[in-house]
Amino acid sequence: MYKIGIDIGYGNTKIITEGKKVYFPSLAKPGEKINMDQMLSASGDYVATINDKTWYIGHMAAKESRFAIRAFDDAERYTNPAFQAMLATALFVGTDNETEVMLVTGLPLSSYKNSQEEFQKFLTGFSAKVEINGQEKHVKVKQAYVFPQAAGVFFNPSYQSLNRTIKPGDLVTIMDIGYRTTDFATFEYNENKPELIMEHSFTADTGMVSVFRVLAEKMAGKNGMFAVSLESAERTYLTDQQEYADVCQTISEETVDNITEAYKLNGPGKERKNHIIAAGGGSVALKDYLVRRFPEMIVLEDAQFANAIGFYTIGKRLDINPFE
Repeated sequence: MYKIGIDIGYGNTKIITEGKKVYFPSLAKPGEKINMDQMLSASGDYVATINDKTWYIGHMAAKESRFAIRAFDDAERYTNPAFQAMLATALFVGTDNETEVMLVTGLPLSSYKNSQEEFQKFLTGFSAKVEINGQEKHVKVKQAYVFPQAAGVFFNPSYQSLNRTIKPGDLVTIMDIGYRTTDFATFEYNENKPELIMEHSFTADTGMVSVFRVLAEKMAGKNGMFAVSLESAERTYLTDQQEYADVCQTISEETVDNITEAYKLNGPGKERKNHIIAAGGGSVALKDYLVRRFPEMIVLEDAQFANAIGFYTIGKRLDINPFE
């Protein structure tokens, strides 16, 4: 059975499987089929026909319309057609010839406790007929496992290499800075399994979109425009800050201040040794600001894919829940 780790975040969908590492923006919009001579030029551009309905996915959705669907409430996740289109596309992109898969994925901490069982039930047996760029597959999830999103980090090889510095009884807080929110998952470390401490595990309503939203407003004002898309602001922030360097610095510092305050209010105190491990695309973008607040923080290698890599590693190892 084909094993695949998928992290469908509010910003990007990340896919890891044997020999493949792919991501695309978590954007979807109903669309129309295009001719083969209009083939897409960039990674993350997909025109997908899913169960006979055409969708623009990823960058293609952003290019075709300002009304592409990105964020959706976790409670709607199972029934939302846009989410199902992104999931089907991710399964298509992540598989080769085998189309029956074991899927390992995650939910934000804010919804994991109440939604994990229902979401896992929805995923198990999920199937779709998908056609992309003239290739057709019938993808089907044979087995599915759902974990707290930040928990995937524990099985990421980059984290495993840190184990020598973490002693039994120490605490480990995974700080997963995403597009819309930041998840803090605190575990007590032991040699057999990590134990999630719910008292100090929470979701803060602060993420990279806070940065992009303010930058978009500043860009629109400076250029006399009614509005600038969040995607344009994101590209500017991540690739070319020169013109808006002061603004980017200010809003980055404010965002990290909010993340720091959330940790101080809800995270573990100083009574026990706590190792802070940063993951998620936001931890890379904000790294210079984060390490000033958390000097001993470790930002994982390939942090944007940290959870997806961990999910895939779980799938390779076993067919049972490693947290039970």
